[in-house]
Amino acid sequence: MGWWRKKKSENPDEKQRLVHENGKVLLEKLIQYCNGKSNPIKTFSASQILRATDNFSPNNALFRNRPSSYQCYRGILEDRLVLVKKWVAEFSSRSGKTCCDIAISSMVSGHKNFLKLLGCCLEFPYPVLVYEYAESIICRPKNGPRYLFDVKLPWNMRMKIAKEVADALTYLHTAFSKSIIHKDMVPCKIFLDEKGTAKLSEFDNSVLIPEGEKFVEDVIEGSFGYLDHNYMNTGKVTENTDVYGCGAFMLTLLTAMNPSLVVRLYKDSPIKLVEDGRFVEIIDPTVLESCKEQELLQMHAFLILSLRCLGCLGEVVPKMIEVAKELKRMLVQAKTKLH
Repeated sequence: MGWWRKKKSENPDEKQRLVHENGKVLLEKLIQYCNGKSNPIKTFSASQILRATDNFSPNNALFRNRPSSYQCYRGILEDRLVLVKKWVAEFSSRSGKTCCDIAISSMVSGHKNFLKLLGCCLEFPYPVLVYEYAESIICRPKNGPRYLFDVKLPWNMRMKIAKEVADALTYLHTAFSKSIIHKDMVPCKIFLDEKGTAKLSEFDNSVLIPEGEKFVEDVIEGSFGYLDHNYMNTGKVTENTDVYGCGAFMLTLLTAMNPSLVVRLYKDSPIKLVEDGRFVEIIDPTVLESCKEQELLQMHAFLILSLRCLGCLGEVVPKMIEVAKELKRMLVQAKTKLH
């Protein structure tokens, strides 16, 4: 990293070239996504980023055991704890995708259920993003197929996370003239702040559906197990793409597994297990340790809603706003039962 700093100091023209090229792409994305009417985006220098992360020190690296094309770092910037995201894999389209992430993040940063973008640095080959600090809810598979959650998540907390993520997706679908489809609802993109509020992040694969249209066609990309089958088969992205992703995420909260593994590891499908009253077989054992009967009933309802989102029950797939309302009802009912 010292080599990088030396090279930049000796070649300021290279830094200016990167700022110009990345800034041009970012402006294009801001115009595309929000007609240039986004919140002001603060820019940091490369030297600020390097100081904040101690030259991207491995000691400040987060989620190091998670396979990914980017690395997150903990840092101190302007006297506050921040999360810094730096891309480590090279793709020809990466700068454009990163700028999509910046543009959409700037549009939604005022909503409590999105990871707040504080700014970016355009002086690297791919823009570096700076967020408010938060912890990812999930890390890596361990001890077999089950995920390890980075923080202990009791059942009521998992329901709350699902509801807040559904709120965030509903906001993307309804708050703007063009619906924004997140498209890749993998659990590692969900964070928790110090107050336990869920934060949705990462919009590099997101797309816009123009006003009056029902779908757009896009390249098929994302995380296996969380992709809508219709999108995988046709390349058509609809609001149901996120409804499916939300249902898959809910299934992971319940089982601590990738949804595709739930199907592969159990002889009977989740639907069959529900019908036979054996759905507890797929539930994360850590959440069952101190589970009460009332919570089992909530898990049953939660699983049914998840399967509806996945289109497994032969019903019309619910709208995202309907999913959010149902999860809110479950939470209110759960709190009422406690008193």
